[in-house]
Amino acid sequence: MSGRWNDGHRFIDRVAIVTGASGVLGGASARALAREGAKVALSYRSGADLAQQAVQEIEAAGGIAYAAALDITDPGSVQAFVDETVARFGGVDVLVNAAGRIDAADAVRFRDIDPAAWEALFEVDVKGTFLMCRAVVPHMDARGGGAIVNFTSTYGNGVNQENMVNSCAVQYCAAKGALRGFTTALARDLAPRIRVNAVSPGPIEANWDADWDIPAEHVEEAIAMTPLKRMGVPEEIAETVLFLASDGGGYITGQMVLADGGWTFTG
Repeated sequence: MSGRWNDGHRFIDRVAIVTGASGVLGGASARALAREGAKVALSYRSGADLAQQAVQEIEAAGGIAYAAALDITDPGSVQAFVDETVARFGGVDVLVNAAGRIDAADAVRFRDIDPAAWEALFEVDVKGTFLMCRAVVPHMDARGGGAIVNFTSTYGNGVNQENMVNSCAVQYCAAKGALRGFTTALARDLAPRIRVNAVSPGPIEANWDADWDIPAEHVEEAIAMTPLKRMGVPEEIAETVLFLASDGGGYITGQMVLADGGWTFTG
């Protein structure tokens, strides 16, 4: 088998779509793919300034990228974004489904779940991922194959039921569990031409208070029970994404890679 190994140029002449590129993990993944030669289409639903900043940084480093608004829950918006990417860059080789709902309504105990919030979470995280995969698969087939990397998460471990970092909220775990099942089944369905994997980050450095209403002491508790005694950084997750999307990960499909500092196995 011939392949493009880890020489720092693993994605030259390849086209990547990264959803949720205004977020810390999507943005880090887009920058990393561009750094290794990919032409990158970055999508955002909000945070246009952050996505455009990522494009400017990529272009300043000699890379090729563009950013555009995308509603991943709307089939028409998804198709238009993918069509524009193909028109600009000639195809799609890599899809990174980093978009996900961030809302404090999803970080609550079971008895406090709002059914509307449950539906909104599944609409973005599960349906949105499905729609993106459905739209890119024909283009990957036309190029002879491709790689899809979904974002799932860790799940339901921890010792403090009131700590949503530590234990994870029920609806959040349910949505990410659906993505784990989707990833495995889709990998079998699309083999052998298209590989499908997922990365499952543990707690990552972010604005937990503003995004999720998580108090600082709960974040500190989660760090204390993590064997590596720290949160992960976005660049570490991006490197995992690159490996799964690269030729070096070419014999891996249908897998969930835990990038969580050992957090899950301590649960």
